Amino acid sequence: MLQKIKNLMQIREEIDKINEKLSNTTEAANSLKNDINALKEQLNSYISKINEKNSEFFRNFDENINIIKNARDSFQKELFDFKLLKSQTQRKILEKFEEELQKELQLKLGNLNKDAEEYNELKGQIANISLKVNNLSEEISKFLSISKNIKERDFEMTHFARQLIDMDREKLELMRKIDTLERLVGRMRRTV
Repeated sequence: MLQKIKNLMQIREEIDKINEKLSNTTEAANSLKNDINALKEQLNSYISKINEKNSEFFRNFDENINIIKNARDSFQKELFDFKLLKSQTQRKILEKFEEELQKELQLKLGNLNKDAEEYNELKGQIANISLKVNNLSEEISKFLSISKNIKERDFEMTHFARQLIDMDREKLELMRKIDTLERLVGRMRRTV
């Protein structure tokens, strides 16, 4: 989700850059328009001056009017060409933007698909690990149960071993007593 927001912010920055470039182009166009208007005003001023000039210039008036008309036609043609160029430039900028945006989206989509595949793979691995942990937990429970039983049995065997040692001690004591009795019986037989 953060990546999408980050991508949208990057796209927004690129749109802002394009808008800034478009604004610069518009400013340049407005500047050219102002220059053209200034030239137009200057041209009108020259026409007025030509009308005020002496008759020698008045004879060339028709010729100058034709020149002015040609200049105006040329200017209109240039203005039309400029407007056409402006619209073509805008269209090309939009096409380039769409193309770059498409490339960026495809790249991000590819990365997103790759991340999704890795996520699914990790999800499977985590499921396997979880299963192994559950199995291991069961085995540990078995071992704990066995170890508890072993401790109880060890205690029982220790008790049994003590009983055996006590019985062995009693046996040795009885054997000593028997030995002592046999000696006494042997002495008694000798004395009799």
